[in-house]
Amino acid sequence: MNVLHDVHMAHRAKMGRYNNKTLPAAYYEPAIEYRAVRENALLVDYSHMSLVRVTGEDAWALVNYCVSADVATLRDEQALYSLVLNEKGAVRGDVYILCAEAGYYLLSENITATEMVACLQSALNKADELDIQETPEISVLDDAGWGAILLEGPYAWEILAEIYGFDVIGLPYHEFMQAAEALMVLRCGKHGEYAYLIVGEQAALTQLWLRLLAVGEKFQLKAGGLAYQQTVRVENPCWDALRYQGDLLHPVELQLQWAVEYGKEHFVGKAAIEAIAHNGAARKLIGVLPLDASAEIRVDDRLLVDKQAVGQVINSAYSPARGSSIALAMIDAEWAWADIKGFTLQTAAGEVAAMTHNLPFLYNLSMRVSPTEHSFIDGTKPRCAE
Repeated sequence: MNVLHDVHMAHRAKMGRYNNKTLPAAYYEPAIEYRAVRENALLVDYSHMSLVRVTGEDAWALVNYCVSADVATLRDEQALYSLVLNEKGAVRGDVYILCAEAGYYLLSENITATEMVACLQSALNKADELDIQETPEISVLDDAGWGAILLEGPYAWEILAEIYGFDVIGLPYHEFMQAAEALMVLRCGKHGEYAYLIVGEQAALTQLWLRLLAVGEKFQLKAGGLAYQQTVRVENPCWDALRYQGDLLHPVELQLQWAVEYGKEHFVGKAAIEAIAHNGAARKLIGVLPLDASAEIRVDDRLLVDKQAVGQVINSAYSPARGSSIALAMIDAEWAWADIKGFTLQTAAGEVAAMTHNLPFLYNLSMRVSPTEHSFIDGTKPRCAE
């Protein structure tokens, strides 16, 4: 087995389409994969990510213009999470930017490599304005046989340390290290868990995948697909193109303004997003809970106050951790405050009393587990803080 796809086929994984690529949607029933990521660890093929490398003396200026974060702050083996905006200031997608000696790596779950390259090439039309003297080289690495895998969960660090040693445990958030077989290991995480994104050639990733499953057996590690994100990305919200399609959503509305560096001189959509930030968003993303835990919430359910619509659900899921449906809603700004009762959800089953909730919905186990104090397999240490 030289590529991850062969492994998935051999284990009869249920496949799906993500970012124009075919990858596992699931290996097991949803409850098994959810429990793994929230209580132990889950191993997922993340090769739906587009992987684009930009090299050259002026690579930073080109990349910096295309993203909302400030790339100039990065040093070797550091990473940034950022957004890619359009000229109207709406979110096109999100991206990790890795700074290496060879240049910058752009990794996106929801922007295809073709779109990313088009964005970079379009920015080259502003070469004089951006003071780009030497045209950077742009390479699409997923076309060259690269991919990515994600190890995520409260004991992901302990599993990966069995292979790469204690350097993994000391790896700061949004930094990466060069590992064996020319793989890059990035400490990251969008769902409130310890997470490590490993990027490199498919052949090396395939061998690492098999080795992780063998090592991880005593940690109850499970292989999984990407369908688990339907739940965890409501519990711990992040940009999710699959759920937010069809709307012109801005960082201010989505409470993602922390991912925008307004002090940068240039970036795509700067004028528009500055105007939105200055004037204030008319609506904002907020969590919603039904007061009756058995009630079901669905996308497009309306949120009412005194019979007047003040918001609409844009994403929902049943949260096993909370034992109820939870939802993300775009709510008129004057009502978009956390922990307020008095709302009514207009659902398919009738009207349901509801309240707003601060985000995220969960205080994850990963937040209570410390590599210096806890262990899943060492009987002399507690598994987690009580």
